[in-house]
Amino acid sequence: MNFWDIEVGAISLNPETYRYVVQSPSSGLISLGVLLISGLSEAIAQGIVLFVNRVKPIRFVLSLAIASILFVFGFLFWAGSTWIVLKIFLNNRAPFAQLLITLAISFAPKVFSVFIALPYLGVPISIVLSIWSFLAFLVGIQATLGLGLWQGFWCGVLGWAVLQLLQRTVGRPVANIGHWIRNSVAGVPLVTNLKDLERIIAQGRRS
Repeated sequence: MNFWDIEVGAISLNPETYRYVVQSPSSGLISLGVLLISGLSEAIAQGIVLFVNRVKPIRFVLSLAIASILFVFGFLFWAGSTWIVLKIFLNNRAPFAQLLITLAISFAPKVFSVFIALPYLGVPISIVLSIWSFLAFLVGIQATLGLGLWQGFWCGVLGWAVLQLLQRTVGRPVANIGHWIRNSVAGVPLVTNLKDLERIIAQGRRS
């Protein structure tokens, strides 16, 4: 199974793909590759957002670097919240590294994140990709951690709930700092809301 077979298998929610990756000697590199491609797709979408905001070239590059760092933090927060649920509620002793690999592979559907920047379609595409990645993660943790259907479901749901709690408590200062850094590096207050971006694009077409 080559890298693109793994990418397609993860996107199509094939549990055998997750089992193969976890058992592979190159599991770390494979999962990192999937995560990087998904991150690149999000970066391209972010680049379009920066272009709409008319960010200067040097600030454009720096803003993409900051966005990449925030992407990694988001990934680690999700992994950490799920690991807490596994330990506390399910008494599952799966290694954290195995959970990281599984979560990274479940980011495969986000390879389509570049389309989030499309006017008028960005919001529904963003919602679909979020649900798709969540389902991929459910398939992955069931396949690799030996969880049953409902165990996997509640692990995913509770992990997401813990993530939301962390983001709104200890993660809130981090998010605020990240937002401030992005605006400072960009040199302008960034408009990131998809509906607001659509309005800016529409105004640009009329002018």
